[in-house]
Amino acid sequence: MASESAREDLRDQVNAAHRNLSGQLRGMEPHLECSDAPGEWTAREVLSHLLFQPGFNPVALLKTFADREFPLIEITPGATYLDDRRREMTLKEFADVLDTQRRAVLEYLGSLTAVQLTRKGRIPLFKQFMGTDEITIPMFVGALFAYHWNDHAGQLAKIRRAVGLPDTGDAVKPSGVPI
Repeated sequence: MASESAREDLRDQVNAAHRNLSGQLRGMEPHLECSDAPGEWTAREVLSHLLFQPGFNPVALLKTFADREFPLIEITPGATYLDDRRREMTLKEFADVLDTQRRAVLEYLGSLTAVQLTRKGRIPLFKQFMGTDEITIPMFVGALFAYHWNDHAGQLAKIRRAVGLPDTGDAVKPSGVPI
């Protein structure tokens, strides 16, 4: 990740995930309480999950990554984090908060030197699909956006089909990563 082109590639991945997710959200406002099948998450639950727990700040988390004595970062897969506030949020509010998180992460990445980008966190969940739990900042950001957001954009695409909305053509094949 030492080169500027690698940083640009990561930024492009994050922005592509945002475009994919945004495309799946077009026209979904009246369908926030819908799922693609019984027992599956609703669009609202998917969006709440993407925000992580209430008060989650991805930049504050990234700032804990270190050169040594890596912080332990526990991620609970499958939690929707749906609370009373999120039960009342509009589609635009969800989209705005997700976009704010994306922009803040990109701004933070842009402020880091190549050496700072090599800082790591220890994320046990990632060991099962990345082969290590020592995760650099770019690895985490890539997982958060390129995998996580795209996976759930795929879930939203299935909900779109279930409610009769047209395919946006933006869906990325889900990776199967369990977060």
